[in-house]
Amino acid sequence: MCEQVRRPWSGSMPSQQVCPPLQKPPPTSTRCSTTSTLGDRMRVIGVDEAGRGPCIGPLFVGAFCLPKEDEHLLEELGATDSKRLRPAQREAMAAELRDLGARRGWGLAVQPLSPTKIDAAVEEKGLNRLEVEGFVEAIQAVWTEGVDHRLVLDACDVDAARFGRNVDAGLAAVGLISAETEAKHQADAENRVVGAASIVAKVERDAWVRSFIDESGIDVGSGYPSDPKMKRALPSLLQGQRPHEDLRWSWATTKRGWEEVHDRPAPVRTEARTTVQRRLFDPPSS
Repeated sequence: MCEQVRRPWSGSMPSQQVCPPLQKPPPTSTRCSTTSTLGDRMRVIGVDEAGRGPCIGPLFVGAFCLPKEDEHLLEELGATDSKRLRPAQREAMAAELRDLGARRGWGLAVQPLSPTKIDAAVEEKGLNRLEVEGFVEAIQAVWTEGVDHRLVLDACDVDAARFGRNVDAGLAAVGLISAETEAKHQADAENRVVGAASIVAKVERDAWVRSFIDESGIDVGSGYPSDPKMKRALPSLLQGQRPHEDLRWSWATTKRGWEEVHDRPAPVRTEARTTVQRRLFDPPSS
């Protein structure tokens, strides 16, 4: 298995390639399919994200890919929604997934979406568009040529059908067509492959938080706005001429904190500092 992980520690660490080690709405779903010509040669790709709500650090998109006939192995391992597992259980499960995946030729990728990219997306067209890009890039990283793929996506958009169509459009723009795409809410709790993706994404998010705390000496807890540790840490991250680079400047929590410290509106951040960087593709919104 070839595991691709991109970790922008403090927003600057380059991509790494390792070969191997390895509040949601009610559930809704959509399923789009094309005619498969390859019979049983089908791979299933599950995709989920971790870290959407925190006001600091990247959002991580995880993709997990395996042959359809291997899905039962994830059930035997107990792969499930990462939120159902304690941190130590997630770490152990991620290690098991990497080990078994290395022996069976599974694919795993974790795509980080940096705070700068998140801020640019919020200021431009919304976070959902950036998440679509992250899902497409993670799927590309585990795509296997010469076989059909069934995609199961934990939809980030309130409209699951729209999210699935947008991911399909993004994939089509780079020449990839799935045999079937299912986008649904709470897919990580209902589908083992998406559960595996949620685990590896959450483990990477947790690792980023630990690294930030170790390097900065500032304990942000989970990074969520409601976390008491994050609340105590925020003023120290807003003391400079600009908010700390790892904060999400576009979050209401950050903006309010900045105004309290500096008595003026918070600065706006885009990828190019003055304009939002052009997207690789612009999928339809409906």
